[in-house]
Amino acid sequence: MRMGVHTTTRRAGLTAAVVTASLLAATLAVTPAARAATAGSPGGSDPWVLTNTAYTPTDHTQEPFVGNGYLAQRIPAIGAGFQGDGTLGTGNWPLSRPRSTTALVAGVYETDGASDYISTLPTWSDLSFTLDGHVLDAAVPAEEISTYRQTQDMRAGTVTTSFVWTPAPGESATVTYEVLANRDRMHLGQVRASIEPSRTGSLVVGSLLDGAGAQRITPTARTVDTSTDTATVQLATPGRGTTVAETARLVAGRGVKVARRTAVEPDDDKATAGEQWTVPVERASTYTFTKYVGISTSGDAGSPPAVARETVDQAAARGWDALVAAHTAQWAALWRRRVTVGGQPAAQTAVNSAFYLLYSSMRAGVDASIPPAGLSSDDYGGEIFWDADTWMFPSLLALHPELAKSIVMFRHATIGAAEANARGAGYQGGSWAWDNGPSGTCGGLAPCSGYEDHVQSDIALAQWQYYQATGDTGWLRSYGYPVIRDVAEFWASRVTKDADGTYHVNGVTGPDEYTAGVNDESATNAGAVIALRDAVAAAKAAGAAPDPAWETVAAHLYVATDPDGSHPEYAGYQDQPVKQADTVLMTYPFGYVTDDGVAAADLDRYMPVTDTGGPAMTASVESVIAAQVGQPGCLDYTLFQDSYLPFLRGAYDQFNETQYLTPSGGQTNPAFDFATGAGGFLQTFVYGFAGLRWNADALALAPTLPPQLAGGITLDGLQYQGRTVDVAIGAKATTVTLRAGRALTLSTPAGTRTLAPGHRATLATARPDLAPTDDLARCRSASASSSQAVDLPAAAVDGNTATTWTATGTGASYTVSLLADRADGPGRSAPRTAHAEVVWGSGRPAAYTLQAQTASGRWQQVSAGPVPATGNLEASWTPVAARALKLTFTGGDPASVAELHVPDAAAADVTTSLGTPQFMTPGSSSEVTLTATSSGGADATQVDTRLSLPGGWTATPESVATSIAKGTTATDTWTVTAPAGQAPAQVPITATTTWQGRNARDSTVATAAVYAGPTVDPGAVDDAENAILGGGAETDNGHAGYTGSGFVDSLYPGATITVGVRVPTAGRYPVTIRYANWTGGRSAPYETVTRTISLVTAGSTQQLSLPVTGSWDTWSTVTADVTLPAGDDLVQLAVGPDDSGSINLDNLRIG
Repeated sequence: MRMGVHTTTRRAGLTAAVVTASLLAATLAVTPAARAATAGSPGGSDPWVLTNTAYTPTDHTQEPFVGNGYLAQRIPAIGAGFQGDGTLGTGNWPLSRPRSTTALVAGVYETDGASDYISTLPTWSDLSFTLDGHVLDAAVPAEEISTYRQTQDMRAGTVTTSFVWTPAPGESATVTYEVLANRDRMHLGQVRASIEPSRTGSLVVGSLLDGAGAQRITPTARTVDTSTDTATVQLATPGRGTTVAETARLVAGRGVKVARRTAVEPDDDKATAGEQWTVPVERASTYTFTKYVGISTSGDAGSPPAVARETVDQAAARGWDALVAAHTAQWAALWRRRVTVGGQPAAQTAVNSAFYLLYSSMRAGVDASIPPAGLSSDDYGGEIFWDADTWMFPSLLALHPELAKSIVMFRHATIGAAEANARGAGYQGGSWAWDNGPSGTCGGLAPCSGYEDHVQSDIALAQWQYYQATGDTGWLRSYGYPVIRDVAEFWASRVTKDADGTYHVNGVTGPDEYTAGVNDESATNAGAVIALRDAVAAAKAAGAAPDPAWETVAAHLYVATDPDGSHPEYAGYQDQPVKQADTVLMTYPFGYVTDDGVAAADLDRYMPVTDTGGPAMTASVESVIAAQVGQPGCLDYTLFQDSYLPFLRGAYDQFNETQYLTPSGGQTNPAFDFATGAGGFLQTFVYGFAGLRWNADALALAPTLPPQLAGGITLDGLQYQGRTVDVAIGAKATTVTLRAGRALTLSTPAGTRTLAPGHRATLATARPDLAPTDDLARCRSASASSSQAVDLPAAAVDGNTATTWTATGTGASYTVSLLADRADGPGRSAPRTAHAEVVWGSGRPAAYTLQAQTASGRWQQVSAGPVPATGNLEASWTPVAARALKLTFTGGDPASVAELHVPDAAAADVTTSLGTPQFMTPGSSSEVTLTATSSGGADATQVDTRLSLPGGWTATPESVATSIAKGTTATDTWTVTAPAGQAPAQVPITATTTWQGRNARDSTVATAAVYAGPTVDPGAVDDAENAILGGGAETDNGHAGYTGSGFVDSLYPGATITVGVRVPTAGRYPVTIRYANWTGGRSAPYETVTRTISLVTAGSTQQLSLPVTGSWDTWSTVTADVTLPAGDDLVQLAVGPDDSGSINLDNLRIG
């Protein structure tokens, strides 16, 4: 057997988890996926007022919106009116309709079969102008608009648009639109437009309730009264019968004389009603028109037509200025509780924008919950998912529990449907629909059981947290506990008991939607355990008797753990790619994992395999967990950046669902504005850096701060059981002030204390970046000439190799300061350096040049050369005092750096590489060799190396201790034995080496992967389902005609099928694969085309073409010749970067 060397080095990172090595390492370099176009340009002089000066009428990401938590309106580039003619692109699943400037009201849905979809109402912002036959509306050509400025004032909840309109040579007008959804009066929308024409003439003013915007709703009546300038449209939603009344009143400004009023009631659009005014105008005079809109539904108190009419009557009587003053005061009250990020204007703008989206979509007393896009659009059909309970609820709960209450009350309002769902599926308790609206039924888009059952635990957790945060026992007894009880009863009936007394949950899809029908999904099972435990506590708090079965099932529900301490996502999981946060949720928010080492192991394991094209919220929960774990470095900051920067779009910093504007992550077009991602991002402050965890008995805080946020983070107005608390997280200390309410118990990592009203407690701020280290680059300021959206410069110096900086192309440079931050104390002098180590990510350039910036500021080259094909780059030079280092990369693939390590020149340093066999059969033994080099400025003493192996594998000896003189190399050898029952798999072997450094005990980790499994003899057929599968390849049996027990599918980029073969003599051998190829692909558009896959053997690669077979039940073969050496060898089919994959593979025959 041949030996292969594969090295991955980790320094002071999180616990090593599974790292796979592929035969593709040397022959199929995977080019990082092209990222989306540049995200918006966050920040500016005022983080509250965002402005767009580019008129871009076909870009949906440049459209602002207004909302008051009950009604909302998306605003087109022109400033008012309906736009939805297809020029804005197509929205996402399940509606997949042209994007439009939607007018939405919370809780208004149609029911189509078993599914609810949010209805869009007639567009109420319409207020158009016509001059000499030229119409100004959302369809106006861009060349007619100049001096354009559109501003969204998030503090005041308004959108103002101004421009010069030039419809013809010599004819122009200055126009301003103002739109708002009145926060003080929930049924009221307001529009004001002013126009100053350049010529005297006649102006036609159009004010419509524009039925072009009405979708999934049916008009039932309309009236236009030109004597009162009032128009009304009444509508009803199909299936549900919710009635809606929308009334508009047009009011003339001072100096406006209406020459003629004309009712607008088109026969071909019964959902449209309004007026046209003809107004004589004079040049250089300004004319103002105000539109008040009242909207009410049958879900409100009172008759909808009466409420809508009363709303506009009162508004017209009150007047614009007084209404806006009250509206602004209500927004000011919301913003008094806020998150402030010191010295970070871009982050502050993102915070404000995220809260603006949530606040605009939520309102106290409106118990409609919140869809993934809030009220900003009808993406995801406006349905209610776990997004509300898990991603948006927590940040609202911390500052505005009165808004968060909408989410938990929605679940209680649908409890009857949930109980019917459970009964229909054969379970007890309640089973809330994975995705639906007010009807709460399931079965339309997702079944009642076996799909994402974790949503039940998500719902129960939110209910329990609301009680913990508010202390409202009356609410718990009447509303929260019935929901929690139903979830507990569901789980107690959903589990299956094994003969050994353990319970299991079979046949589910977890939060990772790349899987389906798996057993013992870790996040699902852990969430069930927490839901059952919380149900027991909730019963006691509510004065009820818990079912004894809840504690029994919770205590014995199986949750798998692998030997490295991490949790496999489900039974049989082999590190396939995951769509979004899943197993890590066991740590946060569920709190099932309480050991930081285990939390670190899960985080380390799943960060590298999570699809970077997936939804926006994953990095936010990872950042919260990294802050909780607090291992040396600043991983929390890397993940914090990843939680928002890749997703902000347009001038208004709105969240896109993914980093792409096109389909990715197994989805259709991304949702916009993605409230789920906004809610996740906001959790990084409250639950990450502040370390808040809800507890009914104490306010639990564990503040931490990365050096990049040394300006501090302040939470003003944190709410806890009727108290108001301010938390100011500083670089050295955190102050907690009880601003209002009775005394509270404060729980911190240092213990508990009582905080009296008006008093302040000072806590230590955790600073993992200041943990002793000899690495001069760790957590220092870094920059790069280019960066992929989710691979930013800070990732290469955060102390963790699971995150990377990746350039967008070749010819990139990366610079890191080596100077300590002044906030961390002395140490601004240039340190001495003599060595740098680059741990590579997904891409290697061909060559590098390394420069050091001397104490005088001059750059000098200290090292240069080719980049090694395998292993790390080790660059050494004559010691020099360096303020910063700059690496310049050329050729090859775009550089991807997992970690840049720059040791103190005077400190000991050790670099390692791990040599392993390429393949091992079950029960066999082989040698594993570690080569360790003392590459630092001092002898490496107290060097200790230990191997970590999966369960059932053994290594002799257990550990090796030695000392290595400076500049010398030592070799350690172990005998590793595979278990006799080893199933085909790629098995990780990890060597952790520690030594005594100058400032700390340093460590490095070398990880290799060994293919393990039985071999096949030439001429024998090996069914693909028995091979070693990687990169997301999965077994299936859903089509006919296969051999053996099934076939392998999910052969998308990165997937591999590996077979061990025992070759008697070296030579040429035919490899035949049996496959099916029909209409398919990972995402739309699905195609019926010849596809390709790569055949990798003995260091060579050839691409195979696989013609269409006629159906997925029709199989064909393709044969290629390969050269194989004698002995045990590997044959691999891999979907490389230039392959299309997307086939089903039945078997392989070699020879």
